[in-house]
Amino acid sequence: MSEEDNNKASTASGLITTLKSNPMALGGLVVAVILVGLWLGSGGGSGQVQVKTQVSMGQSVVLENPNGGNSHLTTAPGLMTTGSEDETSETSVCYVPSGTKGQVEEEQVAGQLPFVKVKILDGDCKGKSGWTSKINVKPG
Repeated sequence: MSEEDNNKASTASGLITTLKSNPMALGGLVVAVILVGLWLGSGGGSGQVQVKTQVSMGQSVVLENPNGGNSHLTTAPGLMTTGSEDETSETSVCYVPSGTKGQVEEEQVAGQLPFVKVKILDGDCKGKSGWTSKINVKPG
């Protein structure tokens, strides 16, 4: 074994010993790995979240929350609520079930996240317009 190989082995051994004896260092390493994964997964840190849904104004869409459940329409882009669907608020327009048809009226980026304003074409919210995350709409 060369001296360079011994140095590499010694460095790796020292790192492992540090991680075993210092839980804060191990936690920091885990957080760093997660952050790098998120950065790579979001398109390489281009400054905006990459949403692959291609929609344009006037296009017919279907609302479908990728996390399951209903899609929430709000009065302005970027408004997030922590309440349940049973609660009403000044910023809430409507909750629409998966499969609801709509038409794109506007697009806007708020806080680096893309949002679309959708006019609902069927169901209980028919005729209402509101903002939702662009990830909740699919061409339809």
